[in-house]
Amino acid sequence: MKKYFLLLFLSLPFLSTQAQNIKGPYLGITTQFQNTWIINDEQYEDVNYKHRFTTKWAPIGAVLGYKFNENHNVQVELYKSNQGEKFDLIDQAGNKAGEKTIDLEYWNIPLLFKYTTTGTLRFNFQVGPQLGVLQKGEEENRFSRTASYQVKDRSFTIGQGTHLMASTEDSDRERDARVGEFNEYDLGILLGTGVEYSLNTNLILTANLRYSYNFVNIRKEEHIEDYARDPDYYTLRQNMVAGIQVGVNYLFNTGDGRTKARHQE
Repeated sequence: MKKYFLLLFLSLPFLSTQAQNIKGPYLGITTQFQNTWIINDEQYEDVNYKHRFTTKWAPIGAVLGYKFNENHNVQVELYKSNQGEKFDLIDQAGNKAGEKTIDLEYWNIPLLFKYTTTGTLRFNFQVGPQLGVLQKGEEENRFSRTASYQVKDRSFTIGQGTHLMASTEDSDRERDARVGEFNEYDLGILLGTGVEYSLNTNLILTANLRYSYNFVNIRKEEHIEDYARDPDYYTLRQNMVAGIQVGVNYLFNTGDGRTKARHQE
């Protein structure tokens, strides 16, 4: 018996590994459930708000990609993404005085390099830039009562009421000149990892963890300081998103798609 094991071990270098001739374009559809954040890069301490866990939906997306071989892929996506965050507004005494809501709707377009392992069930890793095109946005403060604050050695109060801080609607800015604007474009980087499962040589199920961080200020104004309606000041606020993406891809396989094994004499 030991002799047979020894012969098998010695023959391994002369057996080629199994490989699949898989390549070609593919199309797909996706959806994503995500946790969304607005990160204030200029102010981390002594803020008068608290982040609230905010979930949004990216309901529909399309994928167009190309497999150069079994491991290397490049793909571009287009998906509608609801983003933004909710905050609790806190007064000087540390008590909740109201809420801030930022609602943003983008068409996101990532261009990704994707590396996949081999096999019917396999892992993938994705990285690339992402462009966001804003479709709709609104930032609003709602104070349930009068609140007292002290910022930069300045004491002030904000009365009960609702304040529209920014909007993509021209009519809102025409009614109130204090209403600000959002940047129409966003740019960042997207990272992802996940699994794929081939139902057959053409149909592929995907499930990925996604993370994106954007570098562009969500607002057009470079510095925002309006203590009559907001207890904080802002210079740079950016989108950050982490989500779970699922989808299905159809591969137009231009390879033979067959598993080949060769024995070298």
